[in-house]
Amino acid sequence: MTITHKKRMLRALTHQSVDRIPTQINYTQSMGKKLATYLDLSMDKLPDRLGNHLRRVDISFRMPTSPDGKARFDWWGVGWSTETEGYWPVVCPLAEADSLSGFAWPDSQAPHLLDEAAQAIAADQGQHFIAPNFGFALFERAWSLRGFEKFNIDLALNQGFVIDLLDHITDIQVALAQRYLLLGVDGGYFGDDYGAQKGMLFSPRTWRTLFKPRLARMFAVFREAGLPVILHSDGDIAQILPDLIEIGLTTLSPVQPEVLDLQWLKKTFGESLSFYGGLSTQTVLPYGTSGEVRQAAEIAVRVLASDSTGLLLAPSHRMTADIPVENVAALLEFMGELGDRR
Repeated sequence: MTITHKKRMLRALTHQSVDRIPTQINYTQSMGKKLATYLDLSMDKLPDRLGNHLRRVDISFRMPTSPDGKARFDWWGVGWSTETEGYWPVVCPLAEADSLSGFAWPDSQAPHLLDEAAQAIAADQGQHFIAPNFGFALFERAWSLRGFEKFNIDLALNQGFVIDLLDHITDIQVALAQRYLLLGVDGGYFGDDYGAQKGMLFSPRTWRTLFKPRLARMFAVFREAGLPVILHSDGDIAQILPDLIEIGLTTLSPVQPEVLDLQWLKKTFGESLSFYGGLSTQTVLPYGTSGEVRQAAEIAVRVLASDSTGLLLAPSHRMTADIPVENVAALLEFMGELGDRR
């Protein structure tokens, strides 16, 4: 008997038996257009064709564009470059601020803020695992508002400002999470990058002092409801993985093979964590052959899902347009065979 994508993913993330390993492929707008053309379908049909199990919902907000068209402004007032495929803030509204007095914070209780999320959940009819998108959850939200260099200087020299900023962000995110929970989401999805290719961007002690207790408040909204929590955190965050588990993390993403050794990760944390990712968008997907893509996917499954569960197999990040469509085709072929393997 086949089960829904939602149930399969919930079972996999909680280490229960599944009929096949769930999969996910995310992509940038540019890569999405490239894939849709290659697969000869419309963009709205692409997630189903890729076999995606996860759907993320977001706030209802139309991002205004700057007069020159080079920036689009999010709900928080940060202006993001329209000239790059990734995320690059070009307007940081708190860059010159000496305090937060007078800053126009977004209203987490706005009456129609989650209308589109509610519609998406209703339309899905329980077929997919749906989670609210809390990308740029805390550290990244703070530095996008302040500017990366200035906020990191603040961490060392202006902690009163940092604490005030992080508390405001946390209060807004927790209020939003509580509203999403009432809509009937299936878990929490957070994004906050703390690591570089080797080591963290700042000390674990600083993270434990300033970020851990506030992230715990966000996680608690979902964990107290018995729901899983996914954190997408790039880079080498090995030093704080026990802390993240302590405050309620259940699923780690993106599981970058060139940053955290997959065998070590599974052996050390496999009983406490499930995993989302495993395929490098830094090396094998853009630069490898189709055969190497299949081999990398095989390794991710064999190591991270050694008990045939506990894994949402996926590229480690959104696929960008530099990835050859032939490599995506090889990945899709491999993913399509996962049911036969079972």
